[in-house]
Amino acid sequence: MRLGFDLRPFLRRETGVGTYLRNLLVELARLDRDNEYFLFSASWKDRFPSGQVPPFARARFIDRRIPVRALNLAWQRWGFPSFDRLVGARMDLVHSATPLVLPTDGKKIITVHDLFFMDSPSMAGKEAGGVFSRRAAGSFRRCDGIITFSSFTRGELAARFDVRPEKVRVIPHGVNRRFLEDIPAAGLEAFRAARGLPESFLLFVGAQEPRKNLPRLVEALKIVHLHGNRIPLVLAGPPGGDTETVLAAAARLGLGEWLTMTGYLPADDLPKLYRLATALVFPSLYEGFGLPLLEAMAAGLPVAAAMNSAIPEVGADAAVYFPAEDPEAMAGKIRLLLDDAGLRDELSRRGRKRALDFSWEKSAAATLKFYLETGGSRVIRNPR
Repeated sequence: MRLGFDLRPFLRRETGVGTYLRNLLVELARLDRDNEYFLFSASWKDRFPSGQVPPFARARFIDRRIPVRALNLAWQRWGFPSFDRLVGARMDLVHSATPLVLPTDGKKIITVHDLFFMDSPSMAGKEAGGVFSRRAAGSFRRCDGIITFSSFTRGELAARFDVRPEKVRVIPHGVNRRFLEDIPAAGLEAFRAARGLPESFLLFVGAQEPRKNLPRLVEALKIVHLHGNRIPLVLAGPPGGDTETVLAAAARLGLGEWLTMTGYLPADDLPKLYRLATALVFPSLYEGFGLPLLEAMAAGLPVAAAMNSAIPEVGADAAVYFPAEDPEAMAGKIRLLLDDAGLRDELSRRGRKRALDFSWEKSAAATLKFYLETGGSRVIRNPR
């Protein structure tokens, strides 16, 4: 079977789409020795680094010198040029890592990470909005299959867009094995010193976007301090639309010296960060999955998380939960974790056990199975 991918999100290391596509393709390259992969990239100036292309047994890498904005506009508004034409071969199936179908004569699969952009385009990022939402809704109808990471998102698709359940396959994210591995104490302390991290701290991992609910987390931290536990907060992740609001809230509440923003961290640094933290606090207003929850649990870090969207589906019984809109309740769960070492140990044990159910290898195998089922009569080989 000829399988097509738009490789451009692959290098977006600060985005969920990039993390997903990168891990999926790396594992598919290890798993699938039979099907042929067409990996497409385009740019007017920069070339895609060929050394970053996953080592598939059978693959063609096509890098076109095309203005990206013009290509996106032509694809989204008029559906041309076809993916098949750009790669010079007829596709059996093309998988888009975003909610927008790619034009092809073959079968079409899209990935719907969540539907947040539909309700709150101003909070979802500059690439989202009314036009994007309408195109995504059209893609839900035109595609042959949809991959989501949670039953929550599948339910939203069915309730809001009347998408047939059999059209949607829930394939959760995996977690990289490095989060499960032991790290020598010397390495942890060297990382702490290099990053200027405190001896104990609360941790949040993710972009500083409005939906992450960080101003309320700062309010909850103030309440925790008022009850006598003056623990610092570390925000790990790239700045975003809420960065200035968070800094202003910290200054207003007298917490400026208790707040650290690390900026974007390389993936290899995250396991060390999770091991050094006292607890992860994940107060998001909406998530289609919530990968930091899974990473923290794999690293044995206790978690306090918001009770909404797909978050409890991921955390299950390995976290304590609070209503995201209530800083008092959030502070209460944080204090519970800080005051109860036995609870922290129990959540650490449950989290590690829960994380073992998730792997990118499992995700890739389930995705390949979905390709074969969706491809139908187009399938020419079976995976080994």
